[in-house]
Amino acid sequence: MTEPATLVLGLGLTGYSCIRHLAGRERLLALDTRDAPPFLAAVRNEYPDVEIVDATGWRDAIGDVKRVVASPGVAMDHEVVAAARAAEIPVTSDIALFLSEARRPVVGITGTNGKSTVATLVGRLFAAAGRNVGVGGNIGTPALDLLGEDMDGYVLELSSFQLERLERPRLAVGAVLNVSADHLDRYPDVDSYAAAKRRIYDGAERAVYNADDPRTRPDDAVPAIALNGEPCWRLENDELVMRGRRVKAETLALNGRHNRFNALAAVAISHQAGVDADVGALAGFRGLPHRSCLVAEVDGVSYVDDSKATNVGACLAALDGFGTGDKNLVLIAGGDAKGASFETLADAVRRHVSRLVLIGRDAERIDAALGQVVTAVRVGDMREAVAVARDAAHAGDTVLLSPACASFDMYSDFNERGEDFAAEVQRLGQAQRPASGVSA
Repeated sequence: MTEPATLVLGLGLTGYSCIRHLAGRERLLALDTRDAPPFLAAVRNEYPDVEIVDATGWRDAIGDVKRVVASPGVAMDHEVVAAARAAEIPVTSDIALFLSEARRPVVGITGTNGKSTVATLVGRLFAAAGRNVGVGGNIGTPALDLLGEDMDGYVLELSSFQLERLERPRLAVGAVLNVSADHLDRYPDVDSYAAAKRRIYDGAERAVYNADDPRTRPDDAVPAIALNGEPCWRLENDELVMRGRRVKAETLALNGRHNRFNALAAVAISHQAGVDADVGALAGFRGLPHRSCLVAEVDGVSYVDDSKATNVGACLAALDGFGTGDKNLVLIAGGDAKGASFETLADAVRRHVSRLVLIGRDAERIDAALGQVVTAVRVGDMREAVAVARDAAHAGDTVLLSPACASFDMYSDFNERGEDFAAEVQRLGQAQRPASGVSA
C-alpha cells in the first residue's frame, strides 16, 4: 500500500524550504499552478524522489494526501486548499512546521509596515547582548532554514498570510506594530486583515503593541507594553523614551519619525524577551534597502527611496516622517493599488507635498483622490517621473519615492522599482540642472 504523502503547495522560496526540511522524512508531492515556478528545476534536480503534480493532475492525487503545506502566497480560498478542506485533509504552513520543532524562544513581529526593519533591529539587539539568534520568516531566510541546536532564540517577521493559517502560535513575544489598509484583494475588509495580524498574540507569553492604533491591541490577559501609551515607552519630540531613559533621536542613523518608532518598538520587544541591550547597538544601522533610504543629494535636493511602501499606510508614515508641514516634498507614487483607496492620504499630502508625480496602472485612481489637493502629473515611466520631480523640487526639498502601491504592474518587485529610481537619480548627477526649479 502506498504511503500517504504530504503535498507542498507552492514552489517559491518557502515551498522549497519545506521540501528541503521534509525530504527524506516522508513521501512528498509538490504542486505549483504557475507556468514557471521559481524552484521547480531545483526540486527536480536536488530531490528526484519528490513527485511533481501538474495543474491538471492534482485532483487525482489529492486522495493520496495526508496533509497540505501551503505557501503564504497561496490564498486560503485556492481551489487546492478548498478541496483539501472539503476532504478533511489538514492544511498547514512552514511556520507551523517551524514552531513544532523550535526548541528555543520565538519572537514574532507583524504589522502592515515596519516589520522587516523591526525584526532586523531586534536581531541586532539580541546579537549585541551575546545571543545567537536566527532572524527570518517573511524576511530573508525562510523560518525552517533557521532551525539549529546552537540557537538561543528566533526572531520572525510574520505576514498576515502566514498568521492566518496558524492555530495557536504560542510565541515568547508577539508584536503588532500597526494596521492599515492592505491586501484588500485578499481580505474582505481591514478588520478581517487586522484579525489575521492579531493571531500573533494567541498563546503569547508577552506582547508589544501600538497604543496609537487600536487594531494592534491584544487581549488584556497578555502582559503587554503599549508603545506611546506608557510614560516609559514613548516618542517625545526628538527623544525616544525607553524603560524611562531618554535617548536623543539623532543618535540613530535611521531617517524619519516612523523609523524612530521602529527603534522604540525593537527595544521594547527585546525587553519583553528578557534582553535589555543598549540602544547604542542600533546607532550604525541606516535601514534596509528601499525603506526610507537616502539615495543621493543633487543640487541641494534629497532623493529618498521608499519603494517598499507598497500600501497607503506606509506612504502616510513616510510623508509624516519626512514632511515638515511646509510642502517640502515632491512625491512619486503609483502602481498596483491592490484594491486600496487613497483618500486617507489627503491631509498629509496637503501639508507636505508640493507636487505629486504619478506612475503605473492606478495613477488615474490616485489622481482622482488627490488631484484636487495638490497638482498631480501623470508620467509613463520612472525616468520621466524623476525628471519631472527634479524640475518641481527646490534646494532643501526631498523627492520621495513612496508609491503606496505594489510594483507588479511595471516591475518584478519593489526592489527592482527602487533600483530603477536610484539609477535615474544617479543620472541626475551627470546632467546639468536648469538654473531654477518649477514653481509649486
